[in-house]
Amino acid sequence: MDNFFTEGARVWLKEDDQYLPSTVSTCSGGVVVIVSDYGQVYTYKQNALSRQKVQAMHPSSIQGVEDMATLDDLHDGAIMHNLHLRYQHRKIYTYIGSILAAVNPYQPVPELYGPDAVERYSRQHLGAMEPHIYAVANECYRALWRRGHSQCVLISGESGAGKTESTKLILRFLSAMSQTSLEASSRDRTAPDRTAPDRTAPDRTAPDRTAPDRTAPDRTPSLEVCSRDRNPRVEEALLESSPIMEAFGNAKTVHNNNSSRFGKLVQLHFSQRGNIQGGRIVDYLLEKNRVVRQNPGERNYHIFYALLAGTHTPQREALGLTHADHYYYLKQSGCVDDKTINDTHTFKEVMNAMRTTQFSEEHIGDILRLLAGVLHAGNIEFMTAGGAQVSSPAALSRTSDLLGLNPEQLSEVLTHRSMILRGEEICTPLTVEQAVDSRDSMAMALYSQCFAWIIRRLNARIRGNDDFLSVSILDIFGFENFEVNRFEQFNINYANEKLQEYFNKHIFSLEQLEYNREGLVWQDINWMDNGECLDLIEKKLGLLALINEESHFPKATDGTLLEKLHSQHSKNSFYVKPRVAVHYFGVKHYAGEVVYDVRGMLEKNRDTFRDDVLNLLRESRLDFVYDLFEHVCSRSGGDTLKTSVKHRRPTVSSQFKNSLHSLMASLSSSHPFFVRCIKPNTHKMPEQFNAVVVLNQLRYSGMLETVKIRQHGFPIRRPFQDFCCRYKVLMRGVALAEDPRGRCLELLQTYDSSSSQWQLGKTKVFLRESLEHRLEKEREEEVLRAAMIIQAHVLGFIARKQYRKQLQCIVVIQKNYRAFFWRRRFLLLRQAALTFQRLVRGRRARRLCSLLLEERRSREEEEERRRSEERREMERERQRLETELLAKQAEAARALEEARCEEALGEEPGSPLVPGSVEEEAPAAADGIRPQEVSKVEEILRLEREIQALQRQKERQELSLTEASLCRLHLLRDQELRRLEDDACKAAQQFLDSLNFDEIDECVRNIESSLGSGGEAAAAVAPAKGGGDEGEQEEEEEEEVDEGFGADDDKDSPNPSEHGHSDGQRTSGIRTSDDSSEEDPYANDGIAPPPGLLHPGGGALPPPPPPPVACHSVSSSGDSAYCHPQASSEAPSEVELIPPDEDSDYDQDDYDQDALGSSAGRPGSHPRSGQWSPDYQGSLGTYSSSAAYRFSSEGPQSSLEDSEEDFDRFETDEELSYRRDSVYSCVTLPYFHSFLFIKGGLMNTWRRRWCVLKDETFLWFRAKQEALKQGWLLKKGGGSSTLSRRNWKRRWFVLRQSKLMYFENDGEDKMKGMLDMHAAKEVVDNTGKENGLDIVMADRTYHLIAETAEDASQWFSVLSQVQGSTEQEIREMHDEQANPQNAVGTLDVGMIDSVCASDNPERSNSFVMITANRVLQCQADTPEEMHHWITLLQRCKGDTRVHGQEFIIRGWLQKELKNSSRAALKLKKRWFLLTHNSLDYYKSSERQALKLGTLVLNSLCSVVQPDDKVFKETGYWNVTVFGRRHSYRLYTKLLTEASRWAGAIQTVIDSKAPIDTPTQQLIHDIKENCLNSEVVEQIYKRNPILRHSHHPLHSPLLPLPYGDIHLSSLRTKGPTTLQDEALKVFASLQHLEGVADPLPVIQGVLRTGQELRPLRDELYCQLVKQTALPPHPGGPGNLCSWRILACMACTFLPSRGVLRYLKFHLKRTKELSPNSEMERYASFALDSLKKTRTREHVPAQEEIRAIVACQEMTTMVHCHGGGSCKITINSHTTAGEVVKKLTWGLAMEGSRNMFALFEHNDSVDKAIEGRAVVADVLAKFEKLSAGQDPQATGWRFYFKLYCFLDTDGVPRDSVEFAFMFEQSTDEAFPSELWLGVSRQAVSLYKRGEPWPLEVFPYEQILSFGAPLPNAYKIAVEGRELLFETPLVMDIAKLMKAYISMMVMKRHSNPQSLSSHGSQSSAW
Repeated sequence: MDNFFTEGARVWLKEDDQYLPSTVSTCSGGVVVIVSDYGQVYTYKQNALSRQKVQAMHPSSIQGVEDMATLDDLHDGAIMHNLHLRYQHRKIYTYIGSILAAVNPYQPVPELYGPDAVERYSRQHLGAMEPHIYAVANECYRALWRRGHSQCVLISGESGAGKTESTKLILRFLSAMSQTSLEASSRDRTAPDRTAPDRTAPDRTAPDRTAPDRTAPDRTPSLEVCSRDRNPRVEEALLESSPIMEAFGNAKTVHNNNSSRFGKLVQLHFSQRGNIQGGRIVDYLLEKNRVVRQNPGERNYHIFYALLAGTHTPQREALGLTHADHYYYLKQSGCVDDKTINDTHTFKEVMNAMRTTQFSEEHIGDILRLLAGVLHAGNIEFMTAGGAQVSSPAALSRTSDLLGLNPEQLSEVLTHRSMILRGEEICTPLTVEQAVDSRDSMAMALYSQCFAWIIRRLNARIRGNDDFLSVSILDIFGFENFEVNRFEQFNINYANEKLQEYFNKHIFSLEQLEYNREGLVWQDINWMDNGECLDLIEKKLGLLALINEESHFPKATDGTLLEKLHSQHSKNSFYVKPRVAVHYFGVKHYAGEVVYDVRGMLEKNRDTFRDDVLNLLRESRLDFVYDLFEHVCSRSGGDTLKTSVKHRRPTVSSQFKNSLHSLMASLSSSHPFFVRCIKPNTHKMPEQFNAVVVLNQLRYSGMLETVKIRQHGFPIRRPFQDFCCRYKVLMRGVALAEDPRGRCLELLQTYDSSSSQWQLGKTKVFLRESLEHRLEKEREEEVLRAAMIIQAHVLGFIARKQYRKQLQCIVVIQKNYRAFFWRRRFLLLRQAALTFQRLVRGRRARRLCSLLLEERRSREEEEERRRSEERREMERERQRLETELLAKQAEAARALEEARCEEALGEEPGSPLVPGSVEEEAPAAADGIRPQEVSKVEEILRLEREIQALQRQKERQELSLTEASLCRLHLLRDQELRRLEDDACKAAQQFLDSLNFDEIDECVRNIESSLGSGGEAAAAVAPAKGGGDEGEQEEEEEEEVDEGFGADDDKDSPNPSEHGHSDGQRTSGIRTSDDSSEEDPYANDGIAPPPGLLHPGGGALPPPPPPPVACHSVSSSGDSAYCHPQASSEAPSEVELIPPDEDSDYDQDDYDQDALGSSAGRPGSHPRSGQWSPDYQGSLGTYSSSAAYRFSSEGPQSSLEDSEEDFDRFETDEELSYRRDSVYSCVTLPYFHSFLFIKGGLMNTWRRRWCVLKDETFLWFRAKQEALKQGWLLKKGGGSSTLSRRNWKRRWFVLRQSKLMYFENDGEDKMKGMLDMHAAKEVVDNTGKENGLDIVMADRTYHLIAETAEDASQWFSVLSQVQGSTEQEIREMHDEQANPQNAVGTLDVGMIDSVCASDNPERSNSFVMITANRVLQCQADTPEEMHHWITLLQRCKGDTRVHGQEFIIRGWLQKELKNSSRAALKLKKRWFLLTHNSLDYYKSSERQALKLGTLVLNSLCSVVQPDDKVFKETGYWNVTVFGRRHSYRLYTKLLTEASRWAGAIQTVIDSKAPIDTPTQQLIHDIKENCLNSEVVEQIYKRNPILRHSHHPLHSPLLPLPYGDIHLSSLRTKGPTTLQDEALKVFASLQHLEGVADPLPVIQGVLRTGQELRPLRDELYCQLVKQTALPPHPGGPGNLCSWRILACMACTFLPSRGVLRYLKFHLKRTKELSPNSEMERYASFALDSLKKTRTREHVPAQEEIRAIVACQEMTTMVHCHGGGSCKITINSHTTAGEVVKKLTWGLAMEGSRNMFALFEHNDSVDKAIEGRAVVADVLAKFEKLSAGQDPQATGWRFYFKLYCFLDTDGVPRDSVEFAFMFEQSTDEAFPSELWLGVSRQAVSLYKRGEPWPLEVFPYEQILSFGAPLPNAYKIAVEGRELLFETPLVMDIAKLMKAYISMMVMKRHSNPQSLSSHGSQSSAW
């Protein structure tokens, strides 16, 4: 040991179990003096020292190392000393393998984080350079492609250790890498032939990441640059989000000046190219409590101080801001300013960041306005005066103005709790403490909602694609341990416990488990596990569970919570129970023991935010404030108008626990990198290293164990195949084995033969990080060399390709030049040759021309001579023929003359001469004497005449053919129409099959042309048809327009939907533009058969030529019946009785009821019901599912022929197989049966029962079911002479195997007969005959009748199956045939909450089934059987899937039939099943049960809760479910069952996403583009749904809830729906043109909107639509719509989204129509919207007239003594304003007494509240006067004194004294006890005595209100007084008025006022 004590030696000194780095100072005289590096001096005797006390320091510890995994001294002192050495050299980063330890320098270190540092570390691997956080970020970035998994970086440490700065540095590096990759990708696009390698590529092995995306569209660089300039990059938005989140989420604490008071997870989504394409920010548990209170020495959030320091003077004046000392929320901690924080710079940085992230100036202004409102809200103070009263009206007014609220309403909400009593609102005052809590809760809610809105906007800005991998950076609040730790610190430390568990799990637990599983040589390292501490916090009955449980109890207090914690966990080793403190408990965390203050925990966990405060904020005039709270759920369970079940609101801790578990799940799916931030001292001072502080952090974070496992462990693990693929490039010079393990072994031995850096497991290679870095470096070099070789070849290839390309270009140039040269030379030569040829050819041509002219002259002379001779010869021949003809004529004339002479001489009798014979013979003789020689000229003339005759004959034939065709076509058509009356379907089919379109089209074309000539066609047809056809011709002329076949019969008309046409597309044969390009299959439906088929003459007509054009191209004028077949006049556009597909709801029971009636009155049967208006075409499909006309496989008659009574005959698969559906999923359901002993329910003792698990139903029977089916049936006995029931016998039938036996009774002792079902020929279902069933045997037919249709159907089904089944199949059926009807009891497995084994010592092998209503105990025979039952029951319970989706609840319910009524209730028992999408019901609960109906659930469906009134009338609890097309009215005997179903259905409805209509989408588009007028005009132009329309609406513009409504005005008309009311209102708006007096219409519309709140938005949208771009702007109809809109604007307001759209419409109308009536009404409505308050009554007619005239109205106000005056009011004037106006008019503005406006008649005299609208009271007067009550008349206003505060100081000659005198004379002293309300107190008077028995000053009254009807309670200090009085409202209003006056007077005059006046009320 001598070498230990040489002077200057470096040693480790162990003191108090801690190794101190020390130096030997002196060593002489046997005394050793050792000085530690931390300043301590130790003196020891040399002989007292040992090696355990002093150890030599290893050189690695003396010099310090970059990676502490290489330290040889493994203890805490060595780690701390290494960090200290590096910290002294300003080296704040140190590695522990891949884990980074960062020591906070508490000062800027700019040289570490410059751009050059990013460049350096992006090129190197981890460990190649000095430790740096950039190296970890680079390694995380590279690992995305190297490992193929998402990465995450967990930054942990105490508060103030530097986690936030580390997060920003990682974001900065990753953004720089993303930008570099993006620029590289851009260069690749712009320069595809770039050959230089990219040195900035993050991973040389992932070329796809930096290469251009070949599948993406190619963008030009200019477009890309423009897009980046216009839209900042995601990287920039991510970086700029940090200042915003820090300003709003960070604050100064005791340990940290920039402490994150919320947790955040930043997710960066990378693309394959390597750039950030999107991101997401997830926040966790903002510390809302810091907004309203801070611990001493701490500050509020940075943004408040930045707001005060950074805003300029005009902004501060507008927001009313001053110095931070003037605001309670900022000054209460005593720390306002901090020199280390530059608030002005923070404000500028935040403003720039908001503008960069595209926050609009309007939003920025709204955020600043809200922050200022929160600050002013903190200055609202309260005082006690009859409860809490606001004592700082200035702060109240400023807060209200900034938040857009009404000051009076804000004061009312903060100081009172409202409740509804007998239809009136009662306000109960709060105490000052409760009022302060209300103020603080409002401020916290405002700030937290604003923070959440900012996070959502940032996420919307950085949102992008998520199609690759991501890097997540977790920056969450560090471990905290203050002097006083509250609820916030408990949650923060719980989160750190979870993160420490995650760290331990990945660093120690999983890694060592992997070593053991793979069989590595490894010695386990012990590490500190914090699992037991987490179990204490989050497990069952842990701290969180107890806190949440107490939070749900209204009367629970912090004391009761502490008692539960102590009693439950006082024995836990990690729980600390203080001995003295009464409000504290402690937890031993991994970082040390922390004591928490329990006070305020329950209230913070509940996060109380009253509904009235929420409703007030929703009524804010500022859209920003409204948007923040629009979707915030109220404490009562929701803000929807539909009926809903109250859900338990989750607590803060439960929400935080769920978010933490979600965070852990997200982190577990990624590969983690850890950054451990270490705080060097607690004073936040630079260059100070506190060893104790650092050592504590090192110990609880497990740093020593981390160093050990990183030093000896193998953190890099790769499968063999993956390792070989990764490092295959390094194996080229290695002899490789065949198996992957051998190849890995050979490679690893090459690089580390000692095997110290690696081990081989069973399936993986385990490496240390140093070896992996070496391999990666070698691999990178190999890849780089290979890349250079490839690059060389590629460059050579490119060069050669370029050379060949240039050479080819040169050759092309040469070729073209040579061609040009030789072509030019050729052209010159050719020109010369042409010139020479022209001269030679010209000379030759002239010579030839002369010769030809001579020859032609000779030929012409010869031809002339020949022609002269021929003419002469012909002349001679003509003369000869004429001579002969004259001779013949003369001879004929002579013969004729001779014949006449003979006739004149006479003849003999008996031989008369036939008349005309001579005339007939004369031409014959003339022909006979014609000579045979005819000249050539005459022959030519004859031929010409014959040709002309033939042409005329052909024309006559064609005309005759056309006329005949017309007649025959008409005849055939009439015959076909008559034939269709007998057999329409067959005739139509034959007609279509035999139709010849070409022939008929030509005939029709000819007919049309002939009909155009008028009566010529008729005249030509008449001779052909005879004289009797004239009448028929007239009939045909009358029936020119044929409606086509099928016009009178629609039964077999083709279905348009089957050919791709909807009902609305085909109402006639006219083609529209949409289908003109397609062949119309119905274009010729009405054409008669072709004329070639039938011909009167027996022959076929000749086919006409083909038509020139298609039939459907003819004009639609209606002249031709054949080209325009009409649609069927009775064909319905929508068949209600055909069930649609599963995507829409249907109800088979309703279909069956509809089938009972005639189809004549069926809805939707109008022939033109399919013709929709343009508006409806745009709005149809808004939220209605498709209702296309569909046929089933059996045709439309399949659902029309059955009724409810005989519906059971559809049990067979052949009938309705297309609609048969299974109740259960396709997975095989468990089936099991055995004998069990059962106890529970109605069985008080153990009974042995046969139990069966079938179809997820647990059934138990008295005995084992030996029969397939058994039951009572009626059997026909004797002969077949009669069917009377007297011949039917009731027998007990039992089906065993294939034998059907029947007995005389159910004892089965006397069998009457037996049938073998295998021998049966047929089993006939006769359910139509009294539930009959026939079994046909060989010798006899057995007629059986069941008691019910269901029983008969079941018997038929079982017998049919047995008849055709084998013995094996029957045995299988027998095993599963457990009939529920025969069971003693049944239990739905889905209702079982738990199944577990029982510990009953008397009953072994027993188990328990626990449900919500009972406990069922069962005992099996063996343990195996018991466990099998438990397994099956648990599996059934977990398998809750039907048709691929989980079901929620199922069971039997009674369903009301359609034609039922309350008086005659008709119910049907059905099996109902609720899934996440629909409510279905089946015929039974069996596996193959028939689905009878489904009700698709969406967000518009509604549920009516069980009603007591219905139960009293019917004995059933009802649940009504309303869907889009159907409603199910369900009944059950149990209220719990009805409530369970209603709650489950409502939960499904609430979970559905809201449905948006096209109108809502267009409104959103207009909102987004409201500043761009051109886009808005295009939206209006392209969407007619936004413009005025003359067509009726078929669907509302907005989504309206389904369900019946009962208006008072519609009670006589029965129930209606919101959709119907909306359509009726729109119909009335379309008929305003001819309305003489629109006043009733206006009042009716206003009444509808007043009574139906869900309809208000719809009414506004309809009016906006009808007033947008009307065709006649100045027309009476349009002006009437504007009047209705103005009246609505004065009555009620729409929702905020529609209100914005309405304001935009009004402003747009003012711009488009200046100086018009429309502009006047738009201005009036716009002003009214700013003032309108909630009205209770519809405006009176006088008010409506005033609004129509855009004027004010007058009303009369009376006073005592008969005086009255007229005042002017409008629709917004309040009673307080009227009182103020009258007070000023009567010169009583200085009065200290309070006046009020009263509503008065003969029986009522009641003060009106100051905020009440006077016009609303007038409307109430009109309504009461129009009623039947004779006492509700004579209403008028009275102006009277209300509160007497100063009765002595009123001059007697003043008007005020007259008021006092007249009112005092009216009052009479009471005859019973009085409760007096005066100016200073509330007094109790005894009968007849003027002095009070007891006086309660307002300062002592803590609260007052009405807990019960006719009861009034006043709470004073230590007492609660309860009074019975009917004047509860009057007393409350009067006390409130006196207290308000007192508070006002106290602030205006500090001196007290005295008065003896009081007002009292009898009680």
